[in-house]
Amino acid sequence: MTKILHVTEDHSTGNTGITSAVDSLTHQLLPFFQQEIVCIGPETIPVPSGITLHILKSSGLGRYWRMAAHQSPLLRKLVSQTDIIHLHGIWMWIQWAASHEAHNNTRPVILTPHGMLERWTWDRQSWPHRLKKTIYWNRVAQPTFRRAQIIHALTFIEAEHLQNYFPGQRIEVIPHGLDLTAVDGVLEKAKEPPSDKSRYILFMGRLHPVKGVDLLIRAFAQLPSNEFKLKIAGPIQAREKKYADDLTRMVESAGLQQRVEFLDPVQGIEKWRLYRHAWTFCFPSLSGPIGFVNLEAAAASTPVITTNECGLVADWERRGGLLIHPNIDSISDALKQATGWSEAEREDRGASLRHLIEDTYSWRVITPRWISLYKDLCSQSHD
Repeated sequence: MTKILHVTEDHSTGNTGITSAVDSLTHQLLPFFQQEIVCIGPETIPVPSGITLHILKSSGLGRYWRMAAHQSPLLRKLVSQTDIIHLHGIWMWIQWAASHEAHNNTRPVILTPHGMLERWTWDRQSWPHRLKKTIYWNRVAQPTFRRAQIIHALTFIEAEHLQNYFPGQRIEVIPHGLDLTAVDGVLEKAKEPPSDKSRYILFMGRLHPVKGVDLLIRAFAQLPSNEFKLKIAGPIQAREKKYADDLTRMVESAGLQQRVEFLDPVQGIEKWRLYRHAWTFCFPSLSGPIGFVNLEAAAASTPVITTNECGLVADWERRGGLLIHPNIDSISDALKQATGWSEAEREDRGASLRHLIEDTYSWRVITPRWISLYKDLCSQSHD
C-alpha cells in the first residue's frame, strides 16, 4: 500500500486550521493509503485512529524556527521509508528539512501552503518582519520548494496567486472536504434549540484581524432593528489579545452590550447547535481560502454571508448564500437583507446551500480527487 508522510509544524489546537485539515484528510484516506504524520512538539492532540504520529522536539533558539536538527536522522528515515511527502505550511524548519530530504531520496513532494502566502498576510507585517520573510523565502524556502512536483491550492483564487510564487510548477485545486455523515450525526443531537429563543447572527472563528470581526460589529451596529443579537465564538491567541480587547471596547462604546455576546471556543454538540439555530452565519474574512467554518455552517443548513476573498464556488449566491466585499457598507447591506428574510426564505436558502455542500465540498466528492492525485504522483515517481 502506498505510504504518505504528512509534515506539519505542529499538531495542536494552536494550529487549528491546518490540524483540522490534516486530521480530516488522513481519516478519509485511511482505507486507501498508509499514512503517518510528523510534527514538532511539545503540544499535540490525538490523531485519527490508524494514523501514526511522530513528534520531533525543538529546543533553545531553534524553537523560533521549530528546528530539531538533532533529530534529522529520524526525519531522514521517515522520508526514506515513504512513497509521497505531503508538506503542510511553508515557514518552519520541518517543511524545509522534509523537502530537502525528499529531494535527496527522490521522493515526490506535494506542498499545501494553506493560505500562508496570501497577500494580506504579507501586507499586514511590519517592514522588518516582511523583510525577514522575504529574505527567507528567496534564499531558503523557494529554492527548496520549487522542486515540489505539485503545489496544492484550496481555491482557484489561491491558485492564481500561487502562480506568482511557483512559476511553471504544477498547481492543483482541491478544496476542503466535509464528512457529512459525521455532521448529520451530531446535528441530530443538536436539534434542540438553545434556551434563549432570540434570533441571532453568528460568527465563529479565531478572533484575528484577518477575520473581519471588527467590521462585522460596526456593520451590526447599523441594523435598524433590535430584534437580532450577534454571537461571536472563537479562541483568542496571546498575540491577538489586544485585538480582542479592542472588540470588547468597540461593543461597549456602541452601547451593544445587551445585543453582542462573546462566547468561549465551542466544540461538539454546542458548536453545531449554534450553527443550526443561527438566523444566518457571517464570516467577513479579508483573506484566506474558503474558511472551513463557511462550509460547516452551510452543512448545518444555515444561510452563509461571506466574502469573495474566500474563493468559494460561483454558485454560492445562486444556491442561497451571499457573497460580499470585506467592508462595513457591504456587510451592513447583507445583514439588512438577511434580517429581512421570512422564515420560509431563510429555510430555503439554508437547504439549498446544504445541497451545494453535498455536491461540491463533501468527502464523497473530494476523496476520489485526492486518491487520483496521490496515485498519479506516485506513478510518475516510478516512471
